[in-house]
Amino acid sequence: MIINERYITSPFALFFLIFLNILAQTEAFASDEIEVDEVITVTPLGRVTTTQEVPISITALSQDELEIRLIENIVDLQYQTPNISLATSTGTASGARIFIRGVGEDESRISADPAVGIYVDGIYIGRQVGALFDLVDLQRIEVLRGPQGSFYGRNTNGGAIKLITNEPELSEDHAIVKMTLGNQSRFDVKATANASLGESTAVRINALTKNRDGFHTLNPNGDFAELTGKNVGSKAVKAFRIGFLHEYSDEWKIKLAYDHTKDSSDPIPDSTAATNDKDKNIFTIEPINDSTCSSATPANFLSIGCFTNYSSEVVTKGISVNIHGEVNEYVLSFLSGYRTMTDELFTRIGFPYTQATDQQQFSQEITISSNYTGRFNFVSGLYYYNENAQADSVFAIPFELGVNTKAKALFFQSDLSITQFLDFSSGVRYTKETKDIDAYSLSTGLNRVESRDFSNITYDLALKNHFNDDVMGYISYSTGFKSGGWSPDCFSAAACFLPVDEEELTSMEFGVRSDWLKNRLRINATYFLNYYDHQQIASSVPGLGFTRFNVDETEISGLEFELSFQWTESLVVNMMLGTLSGEYKQVSLDQAGGLTNNGLTPACNGIVTIECALGLKLKNSPEYKASLGFTHTTGVNGGTLVSHVDFSFEDDSYSLVANAPHNSLTSVGTLINAYIAFEPLNEKWKVSIFGKNLVDHEYARAAI
Repeated sequence: MIINERYITSPFALFFLIFLNILAQTEAFASDEIEVDEVITVTPLGRVTTTQEVPISITALSQDELEIRLIENIVDLQYQTPNISLATSTGTASGARIFIRGVGEDESRISADPAVGIYVDGIYIGRQVGALFDLVDLQRIEVLRGPQGSFYGRNTNGGAIKLITNEPELSEDHAIVKMTLGNQSRFDVKATANASLGESTAVRINALTKNRDGFHTLNPNGDFAELTGKNVGSKAVKAFRIGFLHEYSDEWKIKLAYDHTKDSSDPIPDSTAATNDKDKNIFTIEPINDSTCSSATPANFLSIGCFTNYSSEVVTKGISVNIHGEVNEYVLSFLSGYRTMTDELFTRIGFPYTQATDQQQFSQEITISSNYTGRFNFVSGLYYYNENAQADSVFAIPFELGVNTKAKALFFQSDLSITQFLDFSSGVRYTKETKDIDAYSLSTGLNRVESRDFSNITYDLALKNHFNDDVMGYISYSTGFKSGGWSPDCFSAAACFLPVDEEELTSMEFGVRSDWLKNRLRINATYFLNYYDHQQIASSVPGLGFTRFNVDETEISGLEFELSFQWTESLVVNMMLGTLSGEYKQVSLDQAGGLTNNGLTPACNGIVTIECALGLKLKNSPEYKASLGFTHTTGVNGGTLVSHVDFSFEDDSYSLVANAPHNSLTSVGTLINAYIAFEPLNEKWKVSIFGKNLVDHEYARAAI
């Protein structure tokens, strides 16, 4: 209890004291001509604008911010934007488990779609496996919170993470090589080369290799004792990307890109809770309960500490074509993308688990937007998505699973200036999806061959008012949905690839975007309220076993604050705080049994009741998450010295819907990261030193 109090009070107290100090500085620096961070242009509404002008919740990070804040892959966004929870999917090496404002999906198998969309240069990534991209040569990242879809891409009800790469530069020839050495034998190389092929054509090439030893050590006994000391959890990634740009005229251009990534990193191995661990070290994995490893045990039933075959290989490839042009007052865009993903996984998730995935997707987006000089503008478009995926797996028993998805959508977004200060925007999207499943359990002969259709109209409304040149407030109302699917499991005739219905979300927001002290202080605040109907859940249901089902009604609300303050000419302070309050509002008795894992929740005392289920905390939804960062830039010895330190806090949260067993409680504590870099003037090199988790906290993001 004392530890929990410390974690709860310290971040809020620290934020409050620093905020008071910032206010105390306002009069002293009121006349200074210093501006806060660079203005980052974004395109969330289909046209170029800034984060301070749009009536939506968005965090944008520039290329320099990504480097200074040590954001090397998507997971590192954990403390850079409010109310986001990121982790590697359980048992995988590169699967993305993303929740925004309590809305997400941690089922990485092909029968469930993400609730938070990931986009690379506008191309939607259909699978969570292989979606934890290493960030190379990005211009910026945009994180959008709340339902998406009325002005681009595929509909998602949780939000979107958009990765925007640097496009080839015309009339520029240069190359950059970055090498990183670190503990655990870490060695990374990133290289970028840009070449001009004439006045109107350029090519840009990126390459990446990452290698690191694992943090875990296997210590099996008995028949597998010769493998004692085996290192697992290693990182091994190779990636390549080439981009091509040609400008036909001042109005028309074409961009082509091809990327290839091979991730041979080990999956994160399972480890017993420290309280049950023989040596109390979760990074050494040995048999529990004094068991002895035996080669006579079937491979599908090897226990923890005896299973040693952790391996994974994920290969993703993609090609995209973007034709962009202007005709009079209109801007047209034709964006096509084709991607493939293959996955070979050997891991242990309670039982040994193997998976082989083969996925292909094609998407086509056509948009037209206006560039009127008057009060009205719009973005309209068509979207088509076709995905074929096959996944063969063994989890105690073997399954074969094939899913085909076809999605079509029409969307329209408009902006109307009512007065000089008051603007109204609205958007609508019609989506129609058809999903087919062909699934088979090899052990029992049970199967499901089925086709399902889903259609939905989602919309958003927003009213924003500029109180003055530096303060904008807005209120918005939006809806989103995620189509239904199926459970990827079939452990009995009663629970064989069971279907789940679509889920719907209604969101209300009240936001303020403001700049103060001649743009030295930026304060953005948002309150949101989500009504979440038919939420898709995966859990063990009494009489059915592990499967997926819908929950009738859930309600989630929260506050989000983002602050940036140019304290002095050389010092910038950044703060982020997100609070989250979520609860199930209406469930049936059967749903209560699934949510509590047949009464396993401690408060249930082994009895399934609706009252007990309504008292559960939502998984992957800490009640607060915050960060505090300081960036200092100064000239020294003929160069520039940049240093950064940040502190991150979050409340305890559960990774399982039943809030049980005890090891499903994620307790992180305070994390500290630091970075320092020196770049000499008029030279072509830079050196930096950085460290993550400097206090060496040990914690787990997932449990079974």
